Amino acid sequence: MRFGSTIWIYLICAVLLFIIAYTRVGQKEAVSGVRSSFVLFLEILPLIIIAIVIGGMIQVIIPQELIEQFLGTSSGIKGIVTGSLAGSVMPGPPYASLPIVASLLKSGAGTGPMVAMVTAWALWRVNLIPLEIAFIGPKFMAIRFLSTLLFPILAGLIAQFIVVRLIAHL
Repeated sequence: MRFGSTIWIYLICAVLLFIIAYTRVGQKEAVSGVRSSFVLFLEILPLIIIAIVIGGMIQVIIPQELIEQFLGTSSGIKGIVTGSLAGSVMPGPPYASLPIVASLLKSGAGTGPMVAMVTAWALWRVNLIPLEIAFIGPKFMAIRFLSTLLFPILAGLIAQFIVVRLIAHL
């Protein structure tokens, strides 16, 4: 594994936070914080591995031509809507869904449809609707959903515009 700048930044932050915790609240608490992070890591590790395997299987099972047809840069608004709908039903936290998005990008999906997918995942996830209704009520859920209805598609169109019009000319 190559240590890129992002990994170094996170590592430096983790060390600094450990030093701050060690000096402010003590050795026992700082070590307890490290232990709890390892417990969390072990809890989410299976999901990360499964998501990465799913991403790899997508690359193997779904023909690149099919991904390009439905989610590619040239798929236009159809690809952006498809990405939005797929994002709305994609379950799980970011560490489970983003490997799938990365796999689709590597397999020929366009930036616009993938931005729409990630945006819809963040805003429209249908598996969260029952929780929203239970905790904040159906009226609030409906207002929130309707107020964000166009964002995934708009985000996908903007991303597609940036890629096609601006970045292509650089």
